[in-house]
Amino acid sequence: MAKHRRKDLKHDEFKETIENIVIFYEHHKKTVLWIVIGLAALLIFFFVYRNNKQIKIAESREMYNMAVILYGNGNLSQARGGFQTIVNNYWGTPFFNRSLFMLANISYKEGNLDDALDKFQSFVNRGYDELFTPSAYQGMAQCYEQKGELSKAIENYEIAADKFEDNYARAECLLSLARLYLSRQEMNKAEAVLEEIFEISEDVKILEKAENKSKLVQLQKEFNE
Repeated sequence: MAKHRRKDLKHDEFKETIENIVIFYEHHKKTVLWIVIGLAALLIFFFVYRNNKQIKIAESREMYNMAVILYGNGNLSQARGGFQTIVNNYWGTPFFNRSLFMLANISYKEGNLDDALDKFQSFVNRGYDELFTPSAYQGMAQCYEQKGELSKAIENYEIAADKFEDNYARAECLLSLARLYLSRQEMNKAEAVLEEIFEISEDVKILEKAENKSKLVQLQKEFNE
């Protein structure tokens, strides 16, 4: 009996595999053709989608930057138009959510508190944004405070203060909390918040405001005694 070398066996296996592929193709030409067409279509779709997404991101970034400049210059009506265009036409881009946040700010500035609350809430519901989410909770707190709903205002100030990583923004939020606690005669809570401000803040104006509130707390506690 002839002995087969390992090299010959491998060659025969490769040849057999090729023959099987050819046989399969001969019997399934249409199926193979549709699979190839489908794969090609998927690749084309992927590249077109990625290209369109990049174009949309670039367009929305340009619009967003222009609207922010208008907002900073006090042109709220024109700024709103730019942000609204992004919300209407550029869903899925990073600037969709941020435009929603800016629209909420415009509504707040114009005194449309319910609309501002709806937009701030929609923004935070869409996921966490390190830069804007804490400010959105602070915005909701300010809306509730303006509406006289102090419990909800306190709740949202607390959330915002917890989420702010910047000590200046956090201290400002805590000042608002101290003010509301004072208005509700919750002196122990006000005192605790003010103590936290003294620990984290180095801003002279914030510390001065905190010191004034601290004096009010002490006076009120002495009066209650």
